[in-house]
Amino acid sequence: MKRLDRWGWLLAATIVHGGAVATEPTATTAAAVQPATEAVDASGRPINVSQIVERVRSARYVLLGEIHDNPRHHRLRAALLRSLLADGVPTRVVFEQMDRQHNAAIAAAPRDTEAIVEAGRLDRKGWAWPLHRPLFDAALEGGAAVVAGNLGRAQASQVVRGGLTQAPPDLHHLLSPAGEAAAEGRAAWTAALEAELLRLVEEGHCGALPRSMLAPMALAQRSRDAALASAMLQAPAGTRVVLMAGNGHVRRDIGVPHYLAVADKLSPDDSRIVSIGFLERSSEGETSVDGPYDEAWFTERVARPDPCASFSPPTAPK
Repeated sequence: MKRLDRWGWLLAATIVHGGAVATEPTATTAAAVQPATEAVDASGRPINVSQIVERVRSARYVLLGEIHDNPRHHRLRAALLRSLLADGVPTRVVFEQMDRQHNAAIAAAPRDTEAIVEAGRLDRKGWAWPLHRPLFDAALEGGAAVVAGNLGRAQASQVVRGGLTQAPPDLHHLLSPAGEAAAEGRAAWTAALEAELLRLVEEGHCGALPRSMLAPMALAQRSRDAALASAMLQAPAGTRVVLMAGNGHVRRDIGVPHYLAVADKLSPDDSRIVSIGFLERSSEGETSVDGPYDEAWFTERVARPDPCASFSPPTAPK
C-alpha cells in the first residue's frame, strides 16, 4: 500500500481538517455482504460476516473504519449497519465527516440525508460526496440517531499552535498526561503509544513534515480522536453507538478505543468495544493488516495516484 492508503486519515484530519470482490452489496442483510470480501479476526483467522454481525450486536461501542475514497468500504459498512439496526436496539451513529459544533442544527433538521448533511455542513468536495451517502441513508432509514463527532478545523488549528491548553475543555480529562490517567485507574497514554503516533504522522505526511510539527500534529490527531470518543460517550444508557471514521481513528491502540477505555475505565481490549478496519488488498492481491483491529475486512484496491508525488507539507505554526 502507498502511504496515503493507510494514513490518509492523517492528511485529511491533521492538516487542520482532516477472495476477490465479485459484487458490491445493495441488499440490507449480512448475507448480502458475504460473497463480496474476505475478513479475518485479530489473530488472522478467517471469519464470516455472520460472525462479525453477532459480535458487533453484543458490543456497546462499534467502530467501523474506512479508506475514505473507497466506495466499496462505504457500501459494505452501510449493509452491515442495516443488518445491525434490524434488531431494534436504539443506536446512535457518529460521523467523522461532520464537525460537532453543528449538532444542534443536525438535531433540528428533518430526518432526510440531504437535510442532515446540509445542517452538519459536510464538506461535500473534501469528502467527495456522495461517496458516504449509503451510510447516512442506512442510519436514517434504520431509525438511528445521527451525530457529528469531529473536532472543527479552527479548534484543531488552535491545538496545533497552542498545545493541550487549547483543546476544548470537555476533552481535557480524556487527554490528561499518562501519570494522571494511571493515578485515576484509567488507560494511560504511554511513551510507546506516542512514539507510534509520531511515526504514523511522519509517514502519513510523506516524511515531509518539519520535525517541529510532528508533536503538534499528533496532539491535534489525539484531540480529534478524543472528540469522536466524547460523541460516543454522550449516548444515553442502553444505546448502541457506531462510529464511521477512517481506519486510523478506529485502531485499538492509538485511536478512539483508547479514549473510550479512558472514560469508562475499561481495559483497552474490553469486548464492549469492537473495532473493524476496512482495508485493501495489495496490487498483487495480498492482504496485510496495518494496525490493531478486532477484525479486518479486505476489498479490492481503488486506483489512485501516489499522494506523495504532489504533497506539500503545511508550514510550521508561529
